[in-house]
Amino acid sequence: MADKSYIGKGVLYIDGIDVGNVTALAFAITEDKKELPSYRTTGGGNYNALTRIAGVTLSVNFSDYSAENLGIALFGTASAVAAGTVTDESIDAPASLTGDPLVQVANVIDTDQTVTVTSDPAGTTHVEGTDYTLTAAGIKILASGGISASDPLLISYTKKAVDVVEALTSAAGEYKLVFDGLNEAQSGAPFVVTVYRAKFGPAQDMSLIGDEFAELVLSADVLADASITGAGLSQYFNAKAA
Repeated sequence: MADKSYIGKGVLYIDGIDVGNVTALAFAITEDKKELPSYRTTGGGNYNALTRIAGVTLSVNFSDYSAENLGIALFGTASAVAAGTVTDESIDAPASLTGDPLVQVANVIDTDQTVTVTSDPAGTTHVEGTDYTLTAAGIKILASGGISASDPLLISYTKKAVDVVEALTSAAGEYKLVFDGLNEAQSGAPFVVTVYRAKFGPAQDMSLIGDEFAELVLSADVLADASITGAGLSQYFNAKAA
């Protein structure tokens, strides 16, 4: 028998889109087993047994926190916000300045560009480092500075181009998956797997702080595609190995 040992690498496409680096991709098949004990003799054993497939799941570990992947993982909707200039966005200082609180703005600030914070109505221009400090999310108001509690403010800044994912805004979607794989143990021989219908559950976790590269760990139910007909054809998935 020819050597068919396998070490897999490759690219995963979901509805035709390359989802980036995938560090783990594996099927799990569960069985529904029926057993008929033998009562004909002492000593036990089975007279007959029947095994059926109860279900197939696919686990995927995504290392790219892209908007598309986050949308799948969080049952969300993704949209793009273009870079641009925001002039005189209205914000208010908090009622308490204890702890130098953050005031969030509507967009992500490009902190490499000029930011101007004034009173509202304009007249007093506040000074970065004296009255406030700047973050991508907004400004932290310094209690020792010239901004008072509950002061109305105007902020002008350059917003960065970002992808926005609104979590928990949609139901679980169904996707077609294609694994354009390579068998590293066989000099990169092709190993292509097609999953016709996969329905993902939500991410098991979404790490935001840590010392290691974060991953989105998802599991999908592999479902039958009734449109596939013909003798010997799977309605679930197939694998093509060179």
